[in-house]
Amino acid sequence: MSLEADVLVAGAGFAGLRAAMAAAVSGRGLRVIVLAPHEGPGGSSFAGHAGSLGMLAPADDEERDAILERALSIAHPGTADPALVRLLLEQGEPRLRELEQWGVPLATGPGGVRLRRSACFLPEMAVAGVLPDCAAAHTAMLRVALAAGVEVLPGFTLAALGVEGGPPGSALCLDRAGNVLPVRARSVVLAVGGPAALFVNDVSGAGQTGTGLGFARGCGARTGNASFLQFLWYEGGQPFPFLPERAHELEVAGLDGVPAALPRELRPHVASRATHAPWGWGMPDAALDAWLLARMTPAGVVPVRYHGEREPRLLSLMAQAGNGGALIDADGRTSVAGLFACGECATGMHGANRIGGAMVLAAHVFGHRAGIAAALHAHSALLPPPPTAPDAAERQSAHHPLRLREAMQRHCLPGMPGEALQAARPGAVGPAGPERQQQDLELFTERLKALLLLPAVDMLDRARVLSCLTVAEHRLRRLRAEREAVSPAPAA
Repeated sequence: MSLEADVLVAGAGFAGLRAAMAAAVSGRGLRVIVLAPHEGPGGSSFAGHAGSLGMLAPADDEERDAILERALSIAHPGTADPALVRLLLEQGEPRLRELEQWGVPLATGPGGVRLRRSACFLPEMAVAGVLPDCAAAHTAMLRVALAAGVEVLPGFTLAALGVEGGPPGSALCLDRAGNVLPVRARSVVLAVGGPAALFVNDVSGAGQTGTGLGFARGCGARTGNASFLQFLWYEGGQPFPFLPERAHELEVAGLDGVPAALPRELRPHVASRATHAPWGWGMPDAALDAWLLARMTPAGVVPVRYHGEREPRLLSLMAQAGNGGALIDADGRTSVAGLFACGECATGMHGANRIGGAMVLAAHVFGHRAGIAAALHAHSALLPPPPTAPDAAERQSAHHPLRLREAMQRHCLPGMPGEALQAARPGAVGPAGPERQQQDLELFTERLKALLLLPAVDMLDRARVLSCLTVAEHRLRRLRAEREAVSPAPAA
């Protein structure tokens, strides 16, 4: 068995379904196939939000201008394209109206007025709407997609793109049983999610493979912002709330078990830290996160408590979503002809940090545009030659046998975990602190490159390894730049 499509969409979250619908409607007569790893809602679009989800919904030009200014100001130390951010905000409202037409309205209050909430990294403005029922939204979008002629294949997972050096549409996928199937497509839309699933502690949702960056890079597409993930402190199954009014009471039991109060100079950061759930890359209040991470135990938790509490709260730093991906233009095109990207597989509409609700809106805006562009490309593109599938059926295990997640947890968190600091204490052999961290990361990247040369590494793991390498190399470049920035200038 093999598959042939005019437009192949990998992924069935908001971005993938949006792209598929747009491709089917704009490219009437084209065969559009969606590879959906599992039945029902999937992807980080539907993870960790208690069934509801925030979505940027600016009401007027004044709000759009304010969001644009903030989005660009928090992009550092990553990069964002002002044109893409502006496009996101200008074309968001039409996509929201389409959702309403499909029976997926944003939540409303008295008088039918849209409910609006403040957003992470923009606490002073209520610019985010509330999508109250993600599962219902998925059902409605799936219904519209099927009515438009989209073929959705539940249980099918993308395994390889650009097989044997061919174009992106020369692909392989896995069916429900793990059998490898050749795929030929004129256009490919990559919407398989970001790299959060590559970490041990992740809340990116079931079915995430962490392969998006690997597929893009494997085809030769340019990527950006790769190591800028959203990391959140969790206590049990919920995000940990920072309480500014109790900042002076917060204390941590360090690696030696002795309680340490939050230093006075960090206490003012608790107020700003309470306004955004993810770690703020490059922001002053990231010093608070770094202080906590430096006190992480080898078990991967930070025991904290407010003064007077008897039992510690065990905090874990969880990877939730990625802000990096393939660099795209306004129509979701990557730097490789025939390959389009959207959702967490794409970047440029935000940088290192993103305003709350921006990714959900980006999935709809750029998923829609990528689908139209992919259909247009398919009208003039040739089907690639049939890819060669492995002789034996490859069955993929549900875990990561290469222990990639453990290694990523050690080397690619935002700061320096307590275990690494412990190794850098007086008496430890070899370089200490940031120098040791950089050397360990350099060794990790070399090991990842070596894994890619092993024929025994199966297809999905190869894509995961390449995703890990993309994140690790980006982090390594940033570490080197940070060390160079603080190194003393050579004597004249």
